Amino acid sequence: MDNGAQYSESLARLRTRTIEQCLEAQRRTGRRLVFALDTALSLQGIELPRYRRGGLLADTLHAVIESNGVRTILQGICFVLWSGPQTHMPIHHGRLRCTDSVTTWAMHANRLEDEELVVLGDSMMRRDGHMKKATLEEFRIYVDSLSDLSNYSGSDRLRAVRGVSKMRRALRLMRENTDSSQETRSRIVLLRYGLPCPEVNYAIRLKGYSCIFRGHGLSGFENHH
Repeated sequence: MDNGAQYSESLARLRTRTIEQCLEAQRRTGRRLVFALDTALSLQGIELPRYRRGGLLADTLHAVIESNGVRTILQGICFVLWSGPQTHMPIHHGRLRCTDSVTTWAMHANRLEDEELVVLGDSMMRRDGHMKKATLEEFRIYVDSLSDLSNYSGSDRLRAVRGVSKMRRALRLMRENTDSSQETRSRIVLLRYGLPCPEVNYAIRLKGYSCIFRGHGLSGFENHH
């Protein structure tokens, strides 16, 4: 089994385990839970980023609430407040719900370092169609919507959620159709040392051959003789 297949299988196992945990949590409450943050990522089969030390609680499910007035206590569940615009999506034949990929990315803005927010965004826009959850334009539209306070829950909002500037910085570095998080991290390292931003999946044509440079090596190498 190659590394790509092992990676996909690992995400699938994590998704299955998270679905079971979320179903068990949903059975213990009469309210409809909307899972978020790392829980939403696992439910959608998206690779988890590298969290800051002291970041999200391990072995804890996260669910979103729109105001502290609806906060409750439920063992194994950490409720997180997000008053910004949200889109929810059904999971596991509609038995579970979670925030969609773009909302989940935005909710991570103040929980990740700048580089990892870029890595997370790239991981939602993979070249592999099965792993592609959003487009760069959808991220841009969402971040722009955060500036309009009428999009927030409640009518007394005075300012946008924290992290909008950080999201805009990340958007300038995010790229569609990457293949791995390490590819993204390598691209950021090159930028940090003053090199131009590499072009993702740049096509190279050689006499008698065609190949595509992707990340760390050449792939798709064909001899046309």
